[in-house]
Amino acid sequence: MKKLLCLLLVLLLPLTSALAANQPLYSATAKITGPIYAEMSRESAQVGRINPAYSVDVYEIFPEWLYVGVGQAKGYVPRHYLSAGKALDKQNTPPWGVVFYQYVGTAGANGAGIHSDMDESSSVLVPLDPGAKVSVIDLVDGWARVAYYRQYGYINSNELSELLPVCADAAAGTDYAPIATFTSYYVVGSEDVGVHGKEINIGVNCRDMNGRVIASGETIDYDSYFGPYLPSKDYVKGPVLLDYGWGLGPGGGVCQVSSTLYNVLAQLPGVNVIYHTSHGSNGIAYLPLDMDAAVGNPDHAIDLIFRNEYPFALRFEALAQNGTLFLALYRVTE
Repeated sequence: MKKLLCLLLVLLLPLTSALAANQPLYSATAKITGPIYAEMSRESAQVGRINPAYSVDVYEIFPEWLYVGVGQAKGYVPRHYLSAGKALDKQNTPPWGVVFYQYVGTAGANGAGIHSDMDESSSVLVPLDPGAKVSVIDLVDGWARVAYYRQYGYINSNELSELLPVCADAAAGTDYAPIATFTSYYVVGSEDVGVHGKEINIGVNCRDMNGRVIASGETIDYDSYFGPYLPSKDYVKGPVLLDYGWGLGPGGGVCQVSSTLYNVLAQLPGVNVIYHTSHGSNGIAYLPLDMDAAVGNPDHAIDLIFRNEYPFALRFEALAQNGTLFLALYRVTE
């Protein structure tokens, strides 16, 4: 019965989104003076301009772009042109940058490919191993739409052996139906010391996270909970953001796990993200702007802290799948 309820709730989400598409969802402030483009390309025609003195209506958020309106002009601007916007209808609009993922897909026996377009002849952005799980935003004409770095990618649903609905109502969640999920992607098989170290550290952090339970009312300080990121816990040196730029440090790469988790937590009104900080003004390239959460240096206020305010416990699922980092949270029913 709960699985049916989850499916019904998922089916209602696109309708809500469609009804909201004709009116602004957010109000934001421009950071710079710049053009509004007719399409999501700086090569397209300019149809208007934004100015730091303007209030900008935001109709839709994409991984790299925003669909906006200023006066009579409507078009697209890069996300970094605007500060984080405020929802005009907080009851029915998700917080700025938050995307609710509707399904978990599982790659079939022959694996699957994430394509750049809804076309089998389009380039494959990343292959998925057989049995790999991936978070799916929605279904479009038989294609599963996902977020890949700062663009959308598409999986032919025929290549998926399972498409499990996510429970929009956390209280209806079960041990097999997640209440929120998110997937990010990373480079594997590199001979570069830093890149290879990041791959190892993502796997170790996922191993340590997978299956852990957060009790109702429990507060998690990421660095205290999973750290320290030492060789004795199988962590190695990987890329870390230092005062002078990127370098190598213990546990480098764990930030991708914390940032992926942040995108899961942001979908759950019953989880309070008490504190997080980004990797600088432009965030991190493997995630949409404003949606990352750095960890690894609490002495410099770089940490992720959150509390489970649901009246039930939550369980992590964390899988490092050869370049595909899948996270989900489940309601613990017993």
